[in-house]
Amino acid sequence: MSLKSEIFKLKNGCISICILSVLLFFDARAQHIDSNNANVISWDYDEEKSEGFSIGTVLSEIFTPQIIIDTKHIRHYILDERFQVLRNRYGDLRTIDAIYLKSLKIADYNIARALFLSFMAVLEHRKIEIKIPIVSSLKVPLTFEKDSIFSARIKHLPTQVYSDSPAIPEGDRDKLQHFFGSAYLSYASEAPDFTRTLGNLIEWGEPVFIVGGTDDPRDKRANKQGESFGRDLLVVTTLLPSDYLTFQYEDRK
Repeated sequence: MSLKSEIFKLKNGCISICILSVLLFFDARAQHIDSNNANVISWDYDEEKSEGFSIGTVLSEIFTPQIIIDTKHIRHYILDERFQVLRNRYGDLRTIDAIYLKSLKIADYNIARALFLSFMAVLEHRKIEIKIPIVSSLKVPLTFEKDSIFSARIKHLPTQVYSDSPAIPEGDRDKLQHFFGSAYLSYASEAPDFTRTLGNLIEWGEPVFIVGGTDDPRDKRANKQGESFGRDLLVVTTLLPSDYLTFQYEDRK
């Protein structure tokens, strides 16, 4: 083979390598730009920014139960404006999955703890008013959030939970606390029948003991779905809320 032929091959090889390098550079550049695009977001967006060292904060965290710290964390997740980006892009059903997935991460993948955190994240009653014969009623607080923070979190919660959710601002956001509350009790107690009975008792007692309470069959549906979710998580740990919120259950008499 001639020297001229070898030089020709070497030149073509160098040109090919240069072209490939340029293509790889622009491809990497495009990926870099895409990853920093404001439109690119996942359920697990950046953690809360550190506020810096503070002796008061350190002491507060030492003496504050971890469940309270974790509850604050998941509620901050919902308050973040990026949570609304998730809702707008992927819909409320997938955003409910995001709440559970984030709770799992906060809870170090302890499912019982994650279900409880999910319940605290979607709790939309600031207080309940219990009917008492002598004093008329007694208000019992369920959360100690500031009014402004509580209102903002409630507005961020998913509302279109079902295909038949009411087309009103509130939608079915109150069904989320029924779903996750039942899921937690079912998983933690490992007794779905107990959870169902307790849920039915609560629904029966609402109009009797709670001011403004009603026995709502839609609440029972959410209870039943949550009960099944918690029960099945005992066997299959990769299930998601959306796997169950799409199921239709007939109320048991």
